[in-house]
Order: sequence, then structure tokens, then C-alpha cells
Amino acid sequence: MIDGTYKIRVDVPIGRKDGLVVLRSNGDTMTAEIDAPVVGKQQMQGQLDGDTFTAEGTSKVKLMGKVEYTLKGEVTGDDLRIDIHTNKGDLTLKGVRA
Repeated sequence: MIDGTYKIRVDVPIGRKDGLVVLRSNGDTMTAEIDAPVVGKQQMQGQLDGDTFTAEGTSKVKLMGKVEYTLKGEVTGDDLRIDIHTNKGDLTLKGVRA
């Protein structure tokens, strides 16, 4: 089950910064609310398959403008990993259930 709040750490040029990811599932769909350095506050919706999920879309990010993204994530036990690929670069978020 992916549902929950996850504390994440993101490596940025000035060191590691903390953030949060809240995942919710509803059947075979999922919602990810991300509040993290670089990404800012974002809400993404996608498809769920067991403990893995995917999403794609377009979002607006401070200092970057319009960003097209594809996201792949997985929850293993209490561990979260999200790989975000964008037209502006790639980012991996790792965290643990709070």
C-alpha cells in the first residue's frame, strides 16, 4: 500500500534539503502531493500498479517556468523512491514513511 506521508531529502547544490511527499491511492489511480526543494509544491495524478506508480504532465516550477515531466515511483515497505524526468533535467526523490 502506497498511501501515506513520506519524509524526503533532496541533494541540491547547497547541500541536502528536506521535503514531504503525500501519496493517496484510489483503485488504480494515485495522487502525489510533493513539497520539495527544486520541485516546489506540486500535485500530480497518475496510474497505480501495486506498489509502483507513474504519472506524466506539465507543471509550472519557480525559476524554471513550464516543465514537462514523466514520473515513476515505487514504495517498498516504508521506503519511497520517485524518479522524475523532465525537459529541464532529472531528479530522484528518496524518502521514508513518516
